Amino acid sequence: MTGCGVDLVGIPEMQRAIKRWKRAFLERVFTPGELRYALSKRASAQHLAARFAAKEAVLKAFGPWKGRVPCALKEIEVVNHASGQPRITLHGAARTLQRRSRTQKIIISLSHTKEFAVATAILMRRGRA
Repeated sequence: MTGCGVDLVGIPEMQRAIKRWKRAFLERVFTPGELRYALSKRASAQHLAARFAAKEAVLKAFGPWKGRVPCALKEIEVVNHASGQPRITLHGAARTLQRRSRTQKIIISLSHTKEFAVATAILMRRGRA
């Protein structure tokens, strides 16, 4: 294990962000696939909050950062495996960050209630230099 991150997001805060900034917020933070998945659910804010928490947890696992964060949240994508298990796919600068850190696997866990969503990310790599 080379990094671990956790993040907690309040569902009411996610609902307020969606209401205030609407589609602009959603499209800045989430990929089309994430939006398709979450917005198909009855409790979409819970699913969006869990994905937001996962993105933040991944960034924290790669961190710490001094100043500007090295990639956009949208470049960290939560996809569901056929089994339903969430997985992380990295794009753009996030993928570069993964290569530079020699991270070979990112394990995530998501959970949510009516009030909170939480995510944990663990970075793994084989053989340390």
